Amino acid sequence: MENRSQSGASRAQIWERVKKAAQAHHEHPQDRGIASLIAIDSGKTAQFVSDWKHGRAPIPMATLTKLAGIYGVSTSYLACLTDQPEATAPSDEVEMRSKMVELVEDVVAQLNPNAMPSLVIEMCNLCLGMLKNGDSEELILGALYKKMRAADPKARADS
Repeated sequence: MENRSQSGASRAQIWERVKKAAQAHHEHPQDRGIASLIAIDSGKTAQFVSDWKHGRAPIPMATLTKLAGIYGVSTSYLACLTDQPEATAPSDEVEMRSKMVELVEDVVAQLNPNAMPSLVIEMCNLCLGMLKNGDSEELILGALYKKMRAADPKARADS
């Protein structure tokens, strides 16, 4: 059975996008050794990247966002949500967007891993706005928890 993301793309399709973007970035056209370069770029171990490559684990969104920034493409492109590879965010926002994904993923995983994508997008927008305002991580997490609980009745109350 092929593992699919919420967008419907398979892990293999997402890996192919990441691999092609890495090959273009590093001017490294062959497959051999590209996983090692992706491991270095992502700050993850070779085993972790091998698990992505072989479909044993999904690429975490925070890592996908980081790689998109490094490779100069959009996260939506790497996640197979669009066929347009152009990055929409300036490179100086990449780190902030990576932090946004990390914070939102943490709240979603704790309260409701099956949250509606539209709610997750709202939470991302809230988080990004707060990061741009220089709000503390604690304040942002509090706002995200509050938003999730208010908008999603399935959110666990015991968290």
